[in-house]
Amino acid sequence: MSDAPRPAYDLVITGGRVLDPGRGVDGVMDVAVRDGRIAHVAPDIGAAAGVRSVDARGRIVTPGLIDVHAHIYHMGIENGLDPDLAGVRSGVTTLVDGGSAGSANYEGFSSHVIARAATRVLANIHIARAGLAFMPEARDASDIDHNATVEAIARHRGEIIGVKVRALGPAARTLGVAYIEKAVAAAREAGVRVMVHIGDPADRAPETANLTRALLPLLEPDDILTHLFTGAPGKALDTLGRAVPELVEAKDRGVVFDPAHGRFNLSFEVAKRMMDQDIIPYTISTDITRQGHAGRVRSMTHIMGKFLALGYALPDVIRMSTYNPARLVGRQDDLGTLAEGTTADIAILEEATGEWDYEDAEAVTIQGQKALRPVLTLKDGVQFSPDYGPFLLAAEPHALGRGVRQPCLSARSLVWRGTPRPGAERWPTSPAGEGTSPLHPL
Repeated sequence: MSDAPRPAYDLVITGGRVLDPGRGVDGVMDVAVRDGRIAHVAPDIGAAAGVRSVDARGRIVTPGLIDVHAHIYHMGIENGLDPDLAGVRSGVTTLVDGGSAGSANYEGFSSHVIARAATRVLANIHIARAGLAFMPEARDASDIDHNATVEAIARHRGEIIGVKVRALGPAARTLGVAYIEKAVAAAREAGVRVMVHIGDPADRAPETANLTRALLPLLEPDDILTHLFTGAPGKALDTLGRAVPELVEAKDRGVVFDPAHGRFNLSFEVAKRMMDQDIIPYTISTDITRQGHAGRVRSMTHIMGKFLALGYALPDVIRMSTYNPARLVGRQDDLGTLAEGTTADIAILEEATGEWDYEDAEAVTIQGQKALRPVLTLKDGVQFSPDYGPFLLAAEPHALGRGVRQPCLSARSLVWRGTPRPGAERWPTSPAGEGTSPLHPL
């Protein structure tokens, strides 16, 4: 029987670039984990100090990513994605559902999806009683149950963090701004924020464009305007490409701006015009769905790559994907950070340099020189490897066909020491063989 002392830590991640913008940390360090929490962050802790270790040299080590707008009522709505494909299998440790369920079906979502997910899931409840179980979700006031919405929030206090409403469809045309006011009223009574979707690609009616300007004054500090960069009718730019005055006023009041890419609601042109006018999102989010996962949205890291291509600096992109969303959900003391003593939610990312082709919701393409991809995720100290489900390359942008092979973003160069926790994988796997996930060949 060996008398050797047990190593001090369960896991040590060595040699990675630790990027923790909420604490102003950016440097090569080791990260030690014990009992599901961050135990120590410092240079040269060393692999020998851990029961297991990961060699993360050449990788970025960040707090677990947080996506504040996803649709993950898997098998409960037509476009609901498996939360763990959007979550821990893609570098994301916390997801916030964007109103997939309403008061009539929220219990099923909570019991059958949230409670069973490995990913931490919070939610906005839709003001329409059936959420997005059928479309359009609301035709008039009869599709809204104020009391049931408030009661559901009370039953799931802490899990439900907001009320969602989409400023589109028959209810928006029937009720106008009163539709938004009903969501605001439920949120205020329940003591949570409201999240308002703007932009309706299917509606060219003039009142749709005017509705955004009418609803913006209703929003208070920490309420969320989602789809900030939509190019669809209802966008927050006027006909000359200027931010409407109500948007600027909302920014000054402390309303949170969220881009929420989605399949239909992010325009690079609108993003650039907003950036030129100092209208910057507080968070980055995907608005991922089952269909979007197999198309333009793909994953959180894919959307982060689009923001790098738009000119955002990597530390800002990481901040908008970790610390800022943690503050938004009121969990900044434990999530979105690698501070010692906090939950061991960690994403190890690979950053590749090359030529990458990024497409917006209007099929407009821009080129970027950086791509991000998750290599390994820890949630509460438990490890998860990437698994992109039916769409193998969900975390990877299309490479441009310029005759030069792009770097292969592979986890094979992650060196493990020790035995992985039971049930956890050592490497991502793919049809190309263990440990490989090649990009599109050029």
